[in-house]
Amino acid sequence: MKLAGKTDVGRVRQENQDDYRAGELPGGAVWALVCDGMGGAKGGREASQGACNVIEQVFQEQYAQCGAGQEGAFLKKALISANRYVFNKAAHEESLAGMGTTAVCALVRGGEATLCHAGDSRAYLCRGGKLTQLTHDHSYVQELVDCGTITVEEAEHHPQKNIITRAVGTDKTVEADIYEFRAEAGDVILLCSDGLVNMVEDEEILSVINLSETLSDAANKLVAEAETAGGTDNITVILIRF
Repeated sequence: MKLAGKTDVGRVRQENQDDYRAGELPGGAVWALVCDGMGGAKGGREASQGACNVIEQVFQEQYAQCGAGQEGAFLKKALISANRYVFNKAAHEESLAGMGTTAVCALVRGGEATLCHAGDSRAYLCRGGKLTQLTHDHSYVQELVDCGTITVEEAEHHPQKNIITRAVGTDKTVEADIYEFRAEAGDVILLCSDGLVNMVEDEEILSVINLSETLSDAANKLVAEAETAGGTDNITVILIRF
């Protein structure tokens, strides 16, 4: 497996409140994480960095105890630990009150991919010339789509698109969703913040991934495409290729 990642402040924001981590694990496994912070200039950055630090530490200290079939429970435990850290820090520092972060995390080993997420940062699968969204946004607009109040097309430009209904650190507890699937040779998993998908259409994302010579080229080009389209938010992408 191969990994590539890139984050950028974009063209409008003064600070990058996204953060990401990725790395190799024993036995040829890999893990990756994207967080998109929220809660003001200081809070958003603190939340995303803090969550990434905690989840990375969980992998470093506890991954060896993650047995076969326990991947989903392990990722949930990592997000719960991050939630506890961010929530407690916000409760004890007035300037950080209300901060939180999205999180989408992937663990791939033995040909099995496990995803865990809270918020509207997403995971996609590029397979057989198709790009499929794997995660389901935890957002107000997504709830409107789910109940048929608005269409998917209307959701793309809805004025309340930025309202998140679930995140890491905003409440004492967090409910994270788990997705699992069998990976195939040639698969590419994309983890990203909404700064990419709000700017770049799925067809263009798929084209960049398929036509780039390397994963690093693809990551750089995806960020560049989002900036060319306006770059109104921070942009973060991680690619995993089997």
